Amino acid sequence: MKFDAYTIKARIAPASVTALVPMLVFNHFFISEEFRKLIGNILGLKLFSAVTISTISIFFLAEFSRAISKQLFQKIMFQDEMRMPTTEFMLYADFTFSEDFKNRFRARVLKDFKVTLPTSDEEAANCSESRKRIAESITSIRKKLHSNSFLLQHNIEYGAIRNLLGGAVLAVVLSGLNVLMFTEYVANQFAVHISVVLIILYSTLIVTGPWFVKVYGRSYAKILFREYMK
Repeated sequence: MKFDAYTIKARIAPASVTALVPMLVFNHFFISEEFRKLIGNILGLKLFSAVTISTISIFFLAEFSRAISKQLFQKIMFQDEMRMPTTEFMLYADFTFSEDFKNRFRARVLKDFKVTLPTSDEEAANCSESRKRIAESITSIRKKLHSNSFLLQHNIEYGAIRNLLGGAVLAVVLSGLNVLMFTEYVANQFAVHISVVLIILYSTLIVTGPWFVKVYGRSYAKILFREYMK
């Protein structure tokens, strides 16, 4: 995992406030100090004996959260790139940008990447193919703007919100396992109550989160086009 600003803010941070929390509950009420020392000895580094299992797991949780968010939210909500705002906004059927802007965008893409994007007639005849061609051009634009710090900030914001939802799904599952553990195997009503509260909180986030993903996705798309067309 590459430790850049995106990784820290958009991957690790969302996992830390979602999927990591149920593991901290499990760690606090169940995992013993002797077990943590054992893990430290196995790893062969004294440093790890002072680090909880949950902290070690944060990197894996971040990856799991990202995978869940891309599969459950981005793929379902936006059909990968096909219905992303970056694709929608450049369709002639969409009214976010003017037709003149879309024509200038197509001319710029043709100049930069030698790619001819669909006309309004072609779009009307085959909208699915038009979406694919626009989405492919957006990939090239992202690569061209990869060093744009302003766009990166908005990409981090979008990624953080999206990955937060993936982490929330994982947190609900882990909290449910905690309820089972502290009800059936290691009786602890306080741990059960905490886990139930977490399930409610993260379930609420899952229900309301897609709206925020759309808002931040639209904001990112507008910034991308603005920066590209400067």
